[in-house]
Amino acid sequence: MAETNKPRNHLIKDATSPHTYSYTQYGIQNSITVNQTPEEETWPGGALWDIGVLLAHVLVMVNKPPPSSSTKNKKEKYVSRLCSPGIWPKSWKDRKILELGCGVGLTGLVGAQLGAKVTILTDLAVVIEKVTEQNVELNKKTFGKNQCIYALLLCWGDANDEIVCRKVLDMHMSRYSQGGSKRKIKKKGKNRCDGNVDDIVQPSDPDIILIGDVAYQHKPGAPSHFDILMSTLLNFATTRETLVIFGTRMRMPASADLLDMFREHFDELVEPIQADEIDDRFGSSSLGNNSMITIHLFKRKIPVPPST
Repeated sequence: MAETNKPRNHLIKDATSPHTYSYTQYGIQNSITVNQTPEEETWPGGALWDIGVLLAHVLVMVNKPPPSSSTKNKKEKYVSRLCSPGIWPKSWKDRKILELGCGVGLTGLVGAQLGAKVTILTDLAVVIEKVTEQNVELNKKTFGKNQCIYALLLCWGDANDEIVCRKVLDMHMSRYSQGGSKRKIKKKGKNRCDGNVDDIVQPSDPDIILIGDVAYQHKPGAPSHFDILMSTLLNFATTRETLVIFGTRMRMPASADLLDMFREHFDELVEPIQADEIDDRFGSSSLGNNSMITIHLFKRKIPVPPST
């Protein structure tokens, strides 16, 4: 078989073997294992990419106390600006995570293991069916009984797919409507729910949206998937309550186009985090500056009212 599904990575170079991501939180060892596939029809979602690991590192880092000044491990650095006030939810136990273009699902599964109440992993149907659903099943014993993890089809720009995800979010909505009453929607089966999305008084946006390494297919002069991605993103991040975590690699000049689109619609909360900063925190040197990977934290810009 041709090596069509071999990731062009610095860290994860083999798409044929499972990968286990391990971390320690409050003295407890945790791990998530994800299977990959070399099948060409799942490319590129069937492989684990470096950015998926780095985004998992970010989620772990912000859910651990910073190292004390007396720490014996001098290599254990802490990216302090990641935890600037007002960025992250105080508690993950009632939080909802949506991952766009999840692939094997590592980042979202780590977010779920860290305690998120609801995690929705989304990708194209072939990826969900052949990879993501299996990885959710593989790791289900590591989650709490009150946690919900979904693997759902979401083709960017498809209104029907967005409605399904919106209904799942509404089913678990923990916020109150403007009238003060809490909406209740009964669940029907594993990944189904009842209720009319048109009845929602306030959209039940996710608290955190994860997006990693989605700009690699765009070439200058070719049709862009950026517009439909941004359309879907804006439909799920309707207020500044949602934190968008975007990891990207500048593979080609056009990769900057998507980052520019993010900055058009979102405020960047802190200076971009470089790959080597995260590497240092986890005692690794696999990526560094040569990977051209950066992690960005965004919140939706507040619309400026028209002048009268």
